[in-house]
Amino acid sequence: MRSSTRAEVMQLAETVVRNMCAHTNLLWRVECDMRARLPAIIQWEASALIPDMARGAVAEARPDPAEIQRVVEEKVRAGLAELIRAEADRLIPEIAAEAVAAATPDVTEVRAELTRHTEKSAAEAVRGETRKAIPEVVAASAAEALKTIGEALRQEQDKVIGTIRSVVEREVDQLLEEFTPNVVQVVLPERGTIDLGADSHAVLPDLLTALHARCHVLLVGPAGTGKSMLAKHAAQALGLDFQALSLGPTTPMSKVFGYFDAHGNYHDTPFRRAFEHGGVMLLDEIDNGHPGLLAELNQALALGTCAFADGMVAAHEDFRLVATGNTYGTGADRHYVGRQTLDAATLDRFVVVDVPIDEQLEERIALRHAPSHRDAVRELLQLVRDLRTRAAEKQLPVLFSPRTSIDGAKLIEAGADVEQVLRWRVVRGLSAAHRRALELD
Repeated sequence: MRSSTRAEVMQLAETVVRNMCAHTNLLWRVECDMRARLPAIIQWEASALIPDMARGAVAEARPDPAEIQRVVEEKVRAGLAELIRAEADRLIPEIAAEAVAAATPDVTEVRAELTRHTEKSAAEAVRGETRKAIPEVVAASAAEALKTIGEALRQEQDKVIGTIRSVVEREVDQLLEEFTPNVVQVVLPERGTIDLGADSHAVLPDLLTALHARCHVLLVGPAGTGKSMLAKHAAQALGLDFQALSLGPTTPMSKVFGYFDAHGNYHDTPFRRAFEHGGVMLLDEIDNGHPGLLAELNQALALGTCAFADGMVAAHEDFRLVATGNTYGTGADRHYVGRQTLDAATLDRFVVVDVPIDEQLEERIALRHAPSHRDAVRELLQLVRDLRTRAAEKQLPVLFSPRTSIDGAKLIEAGADVEQVLRWRVVRGLSAAHRRALELD
């Protein structure tokens, strides 16, 4: 059958079927049946399609590496131009700045280079001019230059030698003051020059002058200033025997003028020996002696004759009397409360020499008593002197004599420290009021 005939037959058949369904409601029935069977059909189709759909989804979720590489390469190629352009925009300013910096010279370095070049050029120019002028300059100025240089060298040498000499002399003097005796030289008529090889007070020359004039001397000064030692040094300097006696309110006449014992034997005294045979007699603490005893001495000192227990005795030509006192015979004061008022007739027999504290002598003796602890002794000396100054300024009835410093040095050498010395020797017995006034708290 021809194709056109078959198509005509099929079109005719469809028309016949459509007309039949339309007249018999067949299409409506088919539609209702399909609607009723639609859920089951959908479920069946879904069951059949879901595995295939799942596998397809997994396949789509797991990309092919080759495909990925291809896509990435395409994207990179597509964005490469833009990337290059962006990087160029970022790098070009930096490269340009570096290029400009490299091409720009350092001003400091240029200046330094120019300076070096200038200096070099100037030095070469000066050197050249100097070479040209050297013969004439040397010929004209060599002698003058040598003279000037020699004079300058001599001046500098003298200056250096003078400096060295002063330093050496200062150091030597300091060491000599600390470790050698203070040699005192006194020139007396008829006796010539007298050298003392021991530490002596600064007023020793005055005492020797008064004794050489055959005067009796009253040494007045605070306790511990070395008054008694002055009398002993004076006797040694004059080559005379030394006798000593300390006076008090109860000192009997017999201790000065002698006495007979029960067997009729006469007993002499230091005063009798010095008076009769010559020598320096020390009457210590004369302002503490009994007025009656001192009145008996007035005759011996004024007339040169004394009535002893065994008779009248004339004074030897080398008899000298040195008395010491803490006051001028005016009676007690805030420091020396037991002192007597001396009779004007007694005071008239004496030449009075003041004996202040000799701090240089105090330091030398203290250092000599503690040679292995010099720093500690100096610290103690400064503390004692500060306290001494405060006590004098505030007129306190306390005393810090050189004997305090010397005893403290002995304690330090024996092993005590400065704090112990202060407690034991310096501030012992001070009241709370005195401590506050001395700023010891």
